Amino acid sequence: MDKQRQTYYAPDSDPYAQTRAEKDFMRGDPFPGVDLPTTIGPIFSPDFDLLETTGEYLLLADLPGLEIGDLDIELTANSLTITGEREGESFARDTACHALERRFGCFLRRFNFPEGVDGAKSLVSMVNGVLAIEVPKRMEGLPDC
Repeated sequence: MDKQRQTYYAPDSDPYAQTRAEKDFMRGDPFPGVDLPTTIGPIFSPDFDLLETTGEYLLLADLPGLEIGDLDIELTANSLTITGEREGESFARDTACHALERRFGCFLRRFNFPEGVDGAKSLVSMVNGVLAIEVPKRMEGLPDC
């Protein structure tokens, strides 16, 4: 009988444990070290920064490869919804893919603001793949200086 030779490491002596743990942490993997098969593939959900000043809310997101025209941005009452799709690449059949870590697909992000935003005066811009959305607060909600 042919037996496969396997290398076992004591829990504290695995030379790659720290690297795997850091990679799982950076990917936000809820099940580190476990490869769960999925039928939908990797999910693309861009990260946003949401900042607040005395006069506005500012949302920033890195969306490389997308343009403003690729996004649907809708502000209704106090809710901002951003949807879009980042399309994947196709490779020739004879191409060996050793690592595919970039995420592609449709996404939807929704942010709720407290009462008092002025959606009609919102500004949207994108420079070098960085989306910026400025949502001003209503002037009557600001404190007197």
